Amino acid sequence: MSSAAVPKAVLYYSPGSVWSSAVLLTLEEKGYADDELDRKIVDLSKGENFSVTYLRLNPKATVPTLVVPFQDSVADDAETRYKALTETKAIIDLIELSRSPFSKTRTTSSAPAPSLAPATVAFTAASNAILEILYADAVSPDTLAFNNARDNASLKILAEKMLPVVVGRQKALADCVADSEAGKVQASEKVKKFWQEKQQEAEQQLAVLHSADKADAELDAADKTKREEFFAKAKNLWEVTVKDTLVKLNKEIIGPFALGDQFSIVDPSLASWIHQVVILAGGSVDDDGSTAIGKVEAYIGADLSLAKDYQPTDGQRKDAGPVSKLAGFWDATKERASWKKVLGKSIELDKHSRESSMASMPIAPRIEDYDSSSSTDSADTARTLKPSKSRSAGSRASSPRSSFLLPSAVQSARSSINTSATSTPIPSRSSSPLPQFRHSTASSSTSDTDSETTSPLLRASAHRRSFWSNDSNKWWSMSRRRRRRDGRIVTSLKKWSRWLCRHPFFPRQPITIILTLILLSVFTIFVTLLLMYILNPDKDPLPWRAYCSASPAFPPPDLESLPPAGVLVGVFSVDSAYERRSLVRTTWASHVRSRNGAGDGDDGLGTSRTIVRFVMGEPRKDQERRIRLEMETYNDIIILPIPENMNGGKTHTFYSWAALNAWVPPVYPEIGVKPHPFSYSNRSFPPPPLAPHDPILAHKDRDSGRPVPWVRPDYVVKVDDDSFVMLAELEARLRVELHSNPNKPDGTAPPHSSLHSSVYATTSHKANITTLTPYSPGGSLRSSDPMIYWGYLVTNRLHRFMAGELYALSWSVVDWVAKDPAIKLLTKGAEDKQTAKWMKLRGDEIRWVSERCWIYNHPKSGTVYTHGFLFPSEVTRVKNNFVPHPDKALQDVLNSTFVVGSTPPPSEWAFSSVSTFGVRYVPPVPDLTIMQSIEALVEGSEMSTLREGNPKTPEYAWARREGRRTRYQGKRVGGTVVVHFIKKNMWYLETTLALLEGDEFSGAEDLPQQDWHRGGFGNPGSRLVGSGSAEPEPLGVHPLDSDASSAVEVKAEGTSISVST
Repeated sequence: MSSAAVPKAVLYYSPGSVWSSAVLLTLEEKGYADDELDRKIVDLSKGENFSVTYLRLNPKATVPTLVVPFQDSVADDAETRYKALTETKAIIDLIELSRSPFSKTRTTSSAPAPSLAPATVAFTAASNAILEILYADAVSPDTLAFNNARDNASLKILAEKMLPVVVGRQKALADCVADSEAGKVQASEKVKKFWQEKQQEAEQQLAVLHSADKADAELDAADKTKREEFFAKAKNLWEVTVKDTLVKLNKEIIGPFALGDQFSIVDPSLASWIHQVVILAGGSVDDDGSTAIGKVEAYIGADLSLAKDYQPTDGQRKDAGPVSKLAGFWDATKERASWKKVLGKSIELDKHSRESSMASMPIAPRIEDYDSSSSTDSADTARTLKPSKSRSAGSRASSPRSSFLLPSAVQSARSSINTSATSTPIPSRSSSPLPQFRHSTASSSTSDTDSETTSPLLRASAHRRSFWSNDSNKWWSMSRRRRRRDGRIVTSLKKWSRWLCRHPFFPRQPITIILTLILLSVFTIFVTLLLMYILNPDKDPLPWRAYCSASPAFPPPDLESLPPAGVLVGVFSVDSAYERRSLVRTTWASHVRSRNGAGDGDDGLGTSRTIVRFVMGEPRKDQERRIRLEMETYNDIIILPIPENMNGGKTHTFYSWAALNAWVPPVYPEIGVKPHPFSYSNRSFPPPPLAPHDPILAHKDRDSGRPVPWVRPDYVVKVDDDSFVMLAELEARLRVELHSNPNKPDGTAPPHSSLHSSVYATTSHKANITTLTPYSPGGSLRSSDPMIYWGYLVTNRLHRFMAGELYALSWSVVDWVAKDPAIKLLTKGAEDKQTAKWMKLRGDEIRWVSERCWIYNHPKSGTVYTHGFLFPSEVTRVKNNFVPHPDKALQDVLNSTFVVGSTPPPSEWAFSSVSTFGVRYVPPVPDLTIMQSIEALVEGSEMSTLREGNPKTPEYAWARREGRRTRYQGKRVGGTVVVHFIKKNMWYLETTLALLEGDEFSGAEDLPQQDWHRGGFGNPGSRLVGSGSAEPEPLGVHPLDSDASSAVEVKAEGTSISVST
């Protein structure tokens, strides 16, 4: 079958049908072109839905019905089979899945294809609950339309509208029954019984409608009883059932749309149904939300007054008063292009040339080509299209080329290539539907469309595709030509295999076979290790001392005058990592020194807007109950609607979820400053249930009884669960970047700017030298929000990206990532590298900010990023003792190390007193106590310089340790931000003791002489002089410190630094 002969999908619908309107709305929202499927009108007033031909498609005789060909039945040697979908929800689901990055189907439209599916498990449940209310038989559109009269006056109006329709149906049913009895049509007993039941329903309706113009006194007893029963049924329907339904819907939806700010898969059905109710209640499509819903409330009566608990935005209504959620939904939906096209005008039969009544032209695909033996089957029975003699091959080949579902991946890729770096991150489409990532296989419908998107295919591609993506190349649907080609390949393989086995050197004896296998195994292992070494970019330890020497002083003096940043920290976890989550909750997520900072702290004001949540995919069956109990206990777990994975799209799914559901506490009055003046600052949401480790101010606000709504975060941070994060340090650095000015000319950046981080960005990403912008509480909203990508920039000969242990995206970047269709094609692969690819799509618009001094791996990890636990006092000593390169500037040396073939930096720049790259860590001396062993992991500490045979004892080194006040140099922040690669829980506890515990003052610091001599890099008074020798300033020296074999000595030899122990 040629591509031109592949049949289109066919939608059978009625313009006046509520659920047909829901399907048409979905087609418009998904951006389908008008020619991508055939649309055939079923005239319900003439009873065309009861014809035998239509009942073969839809035994329920309802509209809409969507007929689609199966994917595996469109090949040349395959018999075409079709699927008839009769459930509205199943049709909408298929339309949603068939035009997305996950679909293999192809369409011709170039319009955006936003995903409408729910973003989370919670939203999926909410979506199903709303659809269950709408699709209930008690409030079906037919039931409402035929029972819309509660008194004689309204009955007359109803009769004028509905009597021709009921008469037409009754006549069509009578003709069907007569034709079947006369043998003109073949119908099963089940179909005949169905016709008879529908006849009885029509007769009951006619009995009431025919006498509508008569007064009660003119009716006989039987007709009067029928009228009273009709009025009682209608009264109960509208004043009880419809009333309860509206109250439930008004409670379930979030506003302005059903699931929040974005148009979702629920909204087409809800919009069509509420439109029907408003019209039946005497409303108009031109009414605003308050007027339309007010007419419905007045029409129903029964003291119906929907709760007015929704505050429209300025863009939706001019007045600022609260309205009901259904009124807000009406206002928001009425402004959409799909509403204006489908529901914004009076419903009439469309006389467009490509649409026609079933009575005026044959239905395509040809109904007579379907196997009539399945006419009484279920609605979802697959049917076979028999070859028709009247349909020649020539006519098929000359039929118009049909293209039903454009490949979203191909179109998005084409668009992304042509997009400039300055293009807007918001899609051109006026709507911003839910993030395009949900493709769950679960559904309440029995349709085959609820399985994976490769199941029923609406049409095959007429476009050229690669070999491996061509569905006709699958082994289960091979053509004769393909089988012949594969047969030649198999024959060639057999021929070469026989030649190899007959070769004289081929082993035949058992001993030779075993030796050959051993040699091959050794060779394979050798080649594997060689390739691993060649491809591994991390062969030498990184010059962390140079990074720290280039880092500016932190924090800036006016840090506390800036409002704290709102930070959502998402810790990536798995369902089985309960112990690690417990460690996080009880350590850095809640510890006072992590949240308040060092010294006296700030009483948690800085991190009052920082919350920590755990992020995981759908848990396994055996873990579901445990995760559910954990969620109920802690309220700090986010379940993404995808299978658990790390590099299969989890990060994009998280940021897509965050774009809709991320909220953090606002700037509380206790902080003393006003919120950030950004465009998203006014978006708010009621506070969610709090986690035990949430900020103290958030708990106090909740306990006040009048909690303040939460707002959008300034940053969304992705963190691995093997990372240890100091929240106060992280928030302080993100706060400074939030208020930095990237437009300051070069050379004018203050000491606390991001100069040290941006210069390492890459040759393709210009350095963004930033300065701190004075904060003006009374200022207006910024014209553009900051676009920041913050983390540890990995730059080697292969890659440039922010390391995956922790990186932060500012809110504007998160919002763009969730909506840009080009990014949805870049979700599979190493997640941190994929994220960097997203950032490169925007070029210089996104500010890359790197922190390389205060992010490192655990001292025992043995990687290139490893050194001891770092504190500001040690970094000060490193800066004082550091000797730069004699010929190049420090930054030039560091930048040149990332170029292949360049000279590596001096090895002394990577020296650590704690760890050695590639060597397993062992304590400096045996038999250390727990606290002494922790002190030995601190970079530059006396304990880390101990060696066996050294006169210095652990007790001596312990007595001369630095207290926390000295290590942080009297400041609240300015130290370690993240410690990564903590693969063991014991390492996690070690990090906790090193960074969060310890005395403010040690015993040695209570002595009159506080500046103890520390050999080499550990001596705050030691400095390198220009003559090339290390001359420490006069200090009080303990006799043991003079032993050259026990101290770390720094001396300059020529132009380099040498370190000896």
